[in-house]
Amino acid sequence: MKDSRTLRRLLIISTLVVLSTVVAAGVYTRASKLQKNQTNHGRFCDPAKVKSAPPVVSKVKDLEISQVTLVDEGTQFAAIEINVTNNRDEAVMALDFSAGPMSDYSGLSFDGLLMEDSPSVAIPPHTLKSFRWHLSEIKEGQTVVLDAAEFADGKEEGDKFTLNGMKITRRHFQENQRNAKAKKGDQ
Repeated sequence: MKDSRTLRRLLIISTLVVLSTVVAAGVYTRASKLQKNQTNHGRFCDPAKVKSAPPVVSKVKDLEISQVTLVDEGTQFAAIEINVTNNRDEAVMALDFSAGPMSDYSGLSFDGLLMEDSPSVAIPPHTLKSFRWHLSEIKEGQTVVLDAAEFADGKEEGDKFTLNGMKITRRHFQENQRNAKAKKGDQ
């Protein structure tokens, strides 16, 4: 009777030790994979070491990536020059590029609608425009994506999350501008 009790305790303790070892191994494996993924996505390019431009694609209909050129190669000022052709009848007022996954990306935006009193056109209709993005600001090994654009006719196209972010940033900037003007008028 005493032996069966001892045997049962030993079996329970052995089971708990095995289970905790399996759980610990799973947690360790998951943590090391997460850390490895973060280090692969988190580094920015070393501009002087880049030998070719990263791939660039457009998610916006009728905004064509015409050419991508590496400029100032071999220097700390190396950049990519992205030629975008607007094949629409409407001007592009704002656009946003990104590189990397949404959880850890770098971005480049042009917003001609920031200044409420004087909007400016980013790309006129049926025109090519060049945008320069320094490699030190681009995540290493990532594809550059033209994610979203807003047009003069009020239409927008591209990633909804990006479009929403552009609007929030613009609204915040414009509120700050109005507050600064009001404060200056009170003085």
